[in-house]
Amino acid sequence: MKPRGALAVLVLAGLVLGAPADAWAQQGGDVEGLPLRSPEPKPAAAVRLPAAPPATDASMLPVVLPVGSDLRFLVDPASVARVGHALVRYTLVVRSPSGFRNVSYEGIDCSDDAWHVYATWSRGEGRWVANPSTTWMRIHAASNSDVHAVLDSAYWCTGKWAAGDAARLVQRLRAGMRTPAYVRP
Repeated sequence: MKPRGALAVLVLAGLVLGAPADAWAQQGGDVEGLPLRSPEPKPAAAVRLPAAPPATDASMLPVVLPVGSDLRFLVDPASVARVGHALVRYTLVVRSPSGFRNVSYEGIDCSDDAWHVYATWSRGEGRWVANPSTTWMRIHAASNSDVHAVLDSAYWCTGKWAAGDAARLVQRLRAGMRTPAYVRP
């Protein structure tokens, strides 16, 4: 086939395959379980930031991911709170192999399968710094390496509801994940 003919075939294939996908995207459809757009910003219950996170990781609870990662994920059990029937808030610590520590106060909305960072901890300033964005990010259900997907499916949520009160949520995290969250055959 001549280069010009190959280009015509590619353009035609794009039109044939792309049109339904574009129409589907406009209706909010998913591809392989991955949403094409993030949830719209939404009003949230008043956010009361927790106390300063612990200075060390000793009292933190690990979040085990089914797929290995060089990063360590930890949750401060004292910060876990359920708001309403579907929103879970918690302090997440991400520790790199080199020792870098990132601390954020986040929420997972079980009813929307979405997460949001309310604030990050500034060690230098000794305070929480609010996130000015109101955008919630979609949790990608097909990921064994996304800490938010694992928290949503294995610990915090049961369907569209939070999996219990704060004490029960911490108990579930302490017990560890019984089975990988999203193992596909």
